[in-house]
Amino acid sequence: MIGFLNGILTDKDYDNVTIECNGVGFLVYVTNSCMVDLPSVGEQVKIYTYLNINKENEISLFGFSSREEKRLFLQLITVSGVGSKTALQILSCERMGVIVNSIINEDPNVIGSCKGIGKKTAERIILELKDKIKPFDYILPNDNILTATVENNQAIEDASVVLMSLGLNRNKAMELAKQCAEKHDTAEQIVAKALHQIGG
Repeated sequence: MIGFLNGILTDKDYDNVTIECNGVGFLVYVTNSCMVDLPSVGEQVKIYTYLNINKENEISLFGFSSREEKRLFLQLITVSGVGSKTALQILSCERMGVIVNSIINEDPNVIGSCKGIGKKTAERIILELKDKIKPFDYILPNDNILTATVENNQAIEDASVVLMSLGLNRNKAMELAKQCAEKHDTAEQIVAKALHQIGG
């Protein structure tokens, strides 16, 4: 297993790069975000990698700009029907925080809008990963979308429990709590907004 490469960036293509390490050039397929984060050709670079060997014994390297991005990639390829190239496509179509947020909130539209993915695959990804994804594992600096979700996660859960005790089913209670929640809201504030919304 090649965990990362640290060498000289010698070439960039639209979806792959070549990194020279001790005289050997490694061709690595990378996400859009990784490509954006890379330095200029000729400079030193470090990227995290995943070595894939398919059924035809073809060997490919996939690269990521952070451990968090690689971690999400590894989660995605555990989903039935999602291979390395599909996972890379998903990570290339949106920011990591947006993807994680869509899985947590069970919203298939984000992943389903990625080229070549489709809604059925998106729904399968959400079904298989929604209970495995831990938001704190994917927070990067300045990722306001995911940070807001993490900060509200427990409050939303607590608020939904209260709403369920008032007669709403779990799906409706969770949906309403998410709609009413704003960053830094407590469970009590979310419940108050939800009750106001129900009361019209």
